[in-house]
Amino acid sequence: MVGEAGLSVAIAVMMLAAALASYGFAWYSRRRAEHPISDRFALLMVADGSWALFLLLGHLSPTDSLALLSRTPMTASAVFATVFWFMFVIEYTGDSEWIPDVTEWLLAIAAAGYVVVFALNPGGIAYSSRGVASFGYLRVPYEVFGPFMIGYTLYTYVVLLFTFGLLGRFLLQTRNLYRKQAAVIFGVTFLVLVSTVVYVSGVSPHPRLDLTPVFFVLQAVGIGIALYRYDFLDVEPMAAHTLLEEMADPVFVVDSSDRLVDWNDAADAYVERDDGQTVLDDIAIPGLPRTLTVTDGGSGGDTSTVTTTRADGSRERVTFDVRTTPIEDRYDIVRGRAVVLRDVTEQEQRKRALETQNERLEEFTGMVSHDLRNPLQVIDSRIELARQTGDLSHLEDAGEATRRMEELLDDLLDLAREGQVLDETRELDLANCARRAWDSVDAPEATLSVETDRVVVADESRLRQVFENLFRNSIEHGGPEVTVTVGDADGGFYIADDGPGIPADQRDSVFDLGETSSADGTGFGLAIVERVVAAHGWSVSASEGESGGARFDVSLSERTLPALDE
Repeated sequence: MVGEAGLSVAIAVMMLAAALASYGFAWYSRRRAEHPISDRFALLMVADGSWALFLLLGHLSPTDSLALLSRTPMTASAVFATVFWFMFVIEYTGDSEWIPDVTEWLLAIAAAGYVVVFALNPGGIAYSSRGVASFGYLRVPYEVFGPFMIGYTLYTYVVLLFTFGLLGRFLLQTRNLYRKQAAVIFGVTFLVLVSTVVYVSGVSPHPRLDLTPVFFVLQAVGIGIALYRYDFLDVEPMAAHTLLEEMADPVFVVDSSDRLVDWNDAADAYVERDDGQTVLDDIAIPGLPRTLTVTDGGSGGDTSTVTTTRADGSRERVTFDVRTTPIEDRYDIVRGRAVVLRDVTEQEQRKRALETQNERLEEFTGMVSHDLRNPLQVIDSRIELARQTGDLSHLEDAGEATRRMEELLDDLLDLAREGQVLDETRELDLANCARRAWDSVDAPEATLSVETDRVVVADESRLRQVFENLFRNSIEHGGPEVTVTVGDADGGFYIADDGPGIPADQRDSVFDLGETSSADGTGFGLAIVERVVAAHGWSVSASEGESGGARFDVSLSERTLPALDE
């Protein structure tokens, strides 16, 4: 008897805690958010709290008649708890979109009808008899189920199983944050369902003792945690279904605090942690939060771009056009934003190529009009002299000017082509590329020293052109017996020679078009080198080498097509 008494006290305390917790969450939910899901959760908590309260009053009643009197309001709370649970679930999962509104009214009318039949019990169809048992310090009022009560109980379980089916489907279809929320709601409410089965089957500590309200503490606290820890009312749960999983572009959903609540498979590689507290700064796309500040124009009209590496591990750079769109629920309440990253890498490359080609065209026409004028004047004057004097030696000077024009035109065409988009890029062994370029240079007495094992991602023909032009530059200024070295530098590689070097005041201008210290040079070789290097997203600079000769350092910037070191 002592054990039973102690257990009865514990049950009474837990029922009181369940009532207080349910009423507390109902009050807080009504104040926390004006949203249909919040309202329905509040109604569910009121019904659960009333169920626990009236059951507790019956257990603590001083007389059997008062204990039985509490059964009708307790029963009303219990049956309407099922209705409010149904309303909450279909709103949470978004199934209210296809379930007619009249369904809720029909369930409420059925619940109200059951309460009336239970209170009046015409012909004993609700229960055949009722009484009051005891368990420790508690009175345990009860009814012996009649056919109507048995039928309604079975109907209630059908409704509950239907809602659990909706929750289970939502649990499987959704992901990330909402999967955690749905799992919590599913789990704690399933315990409540199990407790009702235990009561109906008569295997509780006392066959007439209904312990279902004891589990309301778990339901209130469990759903409350999902409500206020995960803020599932901030962004409507079914917003996750607006994400098209078949989209190849990354898509993120953030709430009003810029916290990540969902994303599609294409975005998964950019999410470095998933602990329910991930924010935009945690996404592995540098600068994305700042971009969203610019693009968040309310209607998703403003756009911007952000560049990062591809998620496939290739380290190739990719440019995304970022668009944000407010997420509004069916009640026109803004709950968050959908962030869509559209791959515009090819478009950006074509755009830059077109801009570069236009610049090259202007340079080309300017150089043609300027640099070809002198050879043309020489040809014109020498032909005129040959005609006037009959001295054909003047035609030799005209021929030399013609050859000079051919050199200029060849270099101008090479320069113009450098504005085009790179062809296929792949991993290249820098040493092999340098040696192959050296083989195409006519310098039998010069020496090449290769001191690198670096691997770079580049267009092979363009990279060889860089080496060839720099090698010819070293031979032209350093003499036929010059020694050229290709080696590793911090963040890139270098090409150096042991020639006379470049004066300090000319190192910044050596890449300018037409800049040359050689009477026979066109001034385009180093300009072409700079164009090719820039096309790879790299940079080149001139300095003095260890031997006092010219040194050119190529820095492999990570902005575009970064180098891969092995």
